[in-house]
Amino acid sequence: MTTAARSGLSGVAGATVFSAASGYLVLFIAARSLGAERYDVFAVYWSAFFALTGIVNGLMHESTRAVHAALGSGRPGGARPAIVATVVGAAVALAVLLSAPAWAERLVPEHTGIGVGLLAAAIASFTLQAALSGALSGAGRWGLYGSLLTIDAALRLVVALAAALLGLPEIGLLVATVCGSITWLLLVALSPACRDALRLRADVALRPFLARVLQAMVAASATAALVVGFPVLLKATAAAEDPQVLGGLILAVTLTRAPLLVPLTSFQNAIVVYFADRREARSRALALPIAAVLGIAVVGAAAAWLVGPPILAFMGEGFDVPGVHLAGLTLASGTTAALFLSGAAALAHDRHGAYVLGWWAATIATLALLLLPLDLSTRTIVALLTGPLVGIGWHAVAIARTGKAR
Repeated sequence: MTTAARSGLSGVAGATVFSAASGYLVLFIAARSLGAERYDVFAVYWSAFFALTGIVNGLMHESTRAVHAALGSGRPGGARPAIVATVVGAAVALAVLLSAPAWAERLVPEHTGIGVGLLAAAIASFTLQAALSGALSGAGRWGLYGSLLTIDAALRLVVALAAALLGLPEIGLLVATVCGSITWLLLVALSPACRDALRLRADVALRPFLARVLQAMVAASATAALVVGFPVLLKATAAAEDPQVLGGLILAVTLTRAPLLVPLTSFQNAIVVYFADRREARSRALALPIAAVLGIAVVGAAAAWLVGPPILAFMGEGFDVPGVHLAGLTLASGTTAALFLSGAAALAHDRHGAYVLGWWAATIATLALLLLPLDLSTRTIVALLTGPLVGIGWHAVAIARTGKAR
């Protein structure tokens, strides 16, 4: 690896850290500005947008692979990811607009029209941003890719701060959620290298490239629904719950998940390699990491019980979640973390279909458990603690069958 490439990758690592930190700063600004009673609307909108971008990131991953393969083969005569992204973005935006009557007034009860319009426009724009990100990564332009991540996060943070300072937190935070999706336009306007990247081609023709993009998006949707999209599921099943209780619970879920899920998400590729190097061990290779994350979750649950309530209260007015509930949510984060590990193991054993089905089985089980006739906090803990076990079991069976086939 060249010095320039190492420098670029270091920049990407720094941009990733900045992006994560600024994201949590935006959540803190929202909590302080809105309080528990109004926080749930922002949090659900934030969740919906990032769930959609999580799905669209399947296009980014496939664009990265396709551009890199095309440049390496010296025959870059395939489809242009930017054109495919334009079509996919328009389709996703249209789906948002057409489906809005079914969900918009419930998920965005105030400023419904603005919220839906922003979401549709932003996801259409973000799809082109995903194509640019993939092209830059595939071409090894890591410095520019890091710049894109940094500007995206910085825009979001600046708009959130402005919304709070100007006393317009509700509409301002909706804008802050989606404003990073215009980053690609800024870079294309200012950088010839980015304009060149948008003209790069894939290693395959339009039809097979589109098919692979759609497969990658389906795979990405599996994790997006349960992880980033969970507040949407919670809001959809919360019926007439007190908004203050719901807002506090959503913030508690976000904060208790972060210590385990953020590192696992960042290092998922390395985790896949870990399991790939231990294919022959199969289930035995999976047992130790799962035991480790569950052990961390147990220790974290004890800490959350003791110090969690004052930390949550510091976030903003009305965030009152009992320590026992914070402990339960922290413990539940361990099973979701274990699902990340079992999914990575399934990928390492080339069981891509089982990977997707396991995540969807976990999501469906979690959604079903959210409908139990229990109070909101209890059924949330039960759903997050138990639902992922279904997906882990699915992955484990698939891995075991792979070993028998060999």
